[in-house]
Amino acid sequence: MESRYLFRKQLTGVLVITAVAGIIRTPTVLATVADDARFETSAFMQKTLYRRPEHVATDIDPSGAESPINIQWDQTHTGRWYIEQQRYGSDAVCAGVAKQDPATLERGVKILRYGSFDCPDTFHSASFFVEAAAHACLLLKASQYADQYASTLEWMKPRIAKAAHWMIEPAVEERGKRSNAPYGHRRFLVAAALGEAGVLCDDPTLIEKSKDYIHEGLTMQDPSGFFPEKGGYDSSYDAVGLFYADRYYDLVADSQTKEPLRKALDKGYGWLASRILPDGTINPEGNTRTGADQEKNRTGAVKGMNYGYTYKGFYRWYLIAGDSKYQQLAEKVFKGEDIYKHQLGRS
Repeated sequence: MESRYLFRKQLTGVLVITAVAGIIRTPTVLATVADDARFETSAFMQKTLYRRPEHVATDIDPSGAESPINIQWDQTHTGRWYIEQQRYGSDAVCAGVAKQDPATLERGVKILRYGSFDCPDTFHSASFFVEAAAHACLLLKASQYADQYASTLEWMKPRIAKAAHWMIEPAVEERGKRSNAPYGHRRFLVAAALGEAGVLCDDPTLIEKSKDYIHEGLTMQDPSGFFPEKGGYDSSYDAVGLFYADRYYDLVADSQTKEPLRKALDKGYGWLASRILPDGTINPEGNTRTGADQEKNRTGAVKGMNYGYTYKGFYRWYLIAGDSKYQQLAEKVFKGEDIYKHQLGRS
């Protein structure tokens, strides 16, 4: 089904984004989609995040709007909404591919194709979505479902490229950088968004621009290993940044970028490992943003510790570095999530 909306810009110059994806052409870099597919379809991911694919990204309206805040906007066109909420369609695509579940895969594609519009915090929200959509497409194109979704991918590809190029327009990028300045993890998120879009669309401009964000992020690393968030460390957001850096390493990085990135990841995961308690829970002590009701998320709920990014990151780093310690940590943190939920009264 064709999306109800197309890319467009309002007279204010703010991007109006459509959920999208595209077609792969082999880039001239060492990174490969096969490295990413090895992670996404691994036995670990199949028994953790994707263990029940029918439950992945199911908070969806018939229109394709995902999450309560976007569904409410779609129904009333009042209040706020965020394009980043549609990124969970990528999880459904990955789960559908990994578990060979066509219904989950189709649900993910529908969420990513959902038409979208101007929303608050546009640059950051777009970063999440462009990265997710490009990643989903790269995996889908490399999967057994590529022929089935060929026309959909062809329709999506130019829309990802357009969104990514909007992000690097000088005025847009300047505003985005100002907003992102205090948050170390966002360098790696933006790098992954631009880099994966560049690989997807065989666009050297986007890939080269993505390197700027990687190198900037690397210069921010504290000697102890963490990447600063609002002037200090945050074990939850550090895991988010490391995960996107991991994904960039697998899907985008060339040899010159891989060498310094690998060293930073090694130090970064060493620091993050020191924040994992014996029961697998994540130590929030001293965090600048999470663990002590410091911030709220888009829906107004207090931000919690992000266990998914943490155990996913540890496992991907195990595949990259070959150190079984991180495989064991991934298993431990996955189990620790249940303890954490029980502590919050959610189990």
